[in-house]
Amino acid sequence: MKARFFYALLASLVLLTSSASAQLLIYNLSLDKTGRSVNYTFFDRGYLVIDLAASTFSSVILLSDPNTFAQYQTAGLVTGSYETILDYSGYNHAVLFGASSGTDNAALQVIGKIESNKSIGGKNRSDLANKLQGYFLTSGAQVDASTSNSSNSSNSTTSDGTTTFEYGYAGFSKATATYDSNLTTKANNESLDSADALNLIGQILSNRGVPGFSPTPTPTP
Repeated sequence: MKARFFYALLASLVLLTSSASAQLLIYNLSLDKTGRSVNYTFFDRGYLVIDLAASTFSSVILLSDPNTFAQYQTAGLVTGSYETILDYSGYNHAVLFGASSGTDNAALQVIGKIESNKSIGGKNRSDLANKLQGYFLTSGAQVDASTSNSSNSSNSTTSDGTTTFEYGYAGFSKATATYDSNLTTKANNESLDSADALNLIGQILSNRGVPGFSPTPTPTP
């Protein structure tokens, strides 16, 4: 009888644990172009959403069309793992590494020292890094384009003066992820999961005039 009660209690605890809401950390991501690049002008900034229980993260990246200066957003361009590791001195660090799963190649790795334990909304607290730094790199396949103001003789020009050509893009950015306490607290107070948090960010950006979600970029020539 006691054993049956124990297993029933254990099952109840497992059920309660599995139904608990995700604990999230949200970071603002800044991207600054560096090094050699080709047509690499769109990747601007974004947000990272970390699911602590799943040890994963996803992203919303803002892109700027280099010719129209219009901004738009793409969700899940990079997704990946969140882990903590000790260095040889015994200090704990947070590491995010992720890559794209689509036709465009993209990867992100940022690292930061865990230096504080903070309330993250609801009844949750977490050890976290206030800032993580690293690199973002991406490239896209060549696509067809046309322009009426090009005089490149290696391209083909139609009878109406329109020049057609192909282009791609490739480049690097320094990446800095800074902890956003306001968005983190809001997401956890509302018991959002990662998908809900990404939608929340998307809606906030849309309210600021940045439409989304859109596919990865093909800028106007």
